[in-house]
Amino acid sequence: MKKRNSAFDILKIFLSIFVVLYHQYLHQGSVFNENFSQFDSWIFSIFSVVIASPVPIFILISAYLATISSKQDLRGFFKFGIDTFLYWVICVILVIIFVSGLNVDISISRTLTFGGRDWWYLWSFLIIKSISPILVHGIKNVNKLVSLTGIIFLLFMRFAFIKSNNNELFNAGTIIGFLSVYLVGIWMTFFLKEQIKNKSVIKASIIVCFTFVVFSFIFKIMQFWIDFNISKLLGFDSPMTPFPVIFSIFVFILITNVYIEEKKFINLIAKTLLPVYLFHFIFEIIMNQFIWSKVFKNSNSLGLYELNFFIALITWLITEAFALLIMYPHGFVSKYLNISLWATIHFINQKYKKILVKS
Repeated sequence: MKKRNSAFDILKIFLSIFVVLYHQYLHQGSVFNENFSQFDSWIFSIFSVVIASPVPIFILISAYLATISSKQDLRGFFKFGIDTFLYWVICVILVIIFVSGLNVDISISRTLTFGGRDWWYLWSFLIIKSISPILVHGIKNVNKLVSLTGIIFLLFMRFAFIKSNNNELFNAGTIIGFLSVYLVGIWMTFFLKEQIKNKSVIKASIIVCFTFVVFSFIFKIMQFWIDFNISKLLGFDSPMTPFPVIFSIFVFILITNVYIEEKKFINLIAKTLLPVYLFHFIFEIIMNQFIWSKVFKNSNSLGLYELNFFIALITWLITEAFALLIMYPHGFVSKYLNISLWATIHFINQKYKKILVKS
């Protein structure tokens, strides 16, 4: 049995921390602020493309794992659907408890509809997951240049004409964006498997990633003389725009060339990352409503301002602890719901066959 590569898990752990940091500063209106004396203004301007990349990197890794997996069938999709449904139930219960008990400012109706503020990507990814076996089979059996042309066309359509709205449950921009990046991951896994191991390709990927950071630094310095942020203008801060996607592809090339032997602790934390993504918004809102707004609201101190960083880390740790707490009960219920589902499908299938035989 092939061992799990912990390099993917370690990367995903850091990406989850980046997401929580980004949302904390975004909540405070601190992303791309123009105050050159503030540490975070430089950090987010210089590393904006890094912080915006978790979603496309996650999609690329998911496509890679789906492509090399021998278990690409509907069972994986239904399991993911059941897991998502159970997380949604937990989210609704948690929000009701906090709203009624602590008067936390979270919309119950929005939670019922979407699952939470940061669940926009999950529903679109669920659609992609449902057709993943078809996508993998299709790319494998189509000429690589033909399939590449189709993928580039999809990416062009998404970037040039179709915008995504993260406030909507389903929208063409998000679904087409996810689909095209997912197809890129499948295509690279099938047709560039050997090429991406080439030392020249690895060096080029490092240079490209470093260049993105250097250009972001240059753009930040240029703000001393011009009135707008070029990084923001180029979409460095938005996950499904061209430059973060390109950056993510080269990060993906680098991470596929790293192998770290499976570690049980890393594997355990990796299993909690989906609920960390899904539930951190609840704990972030609580931290901002009860800690930031009451303790630091009227402070202009640079030191206190930088505590946003530590509040984000505390939020991540609290969410991680919560994810660990619900992991085994969630897994237990999910397992038996899956067993019940497939037992029911098998039962209906057998009954249908008997009816056909009699007729």
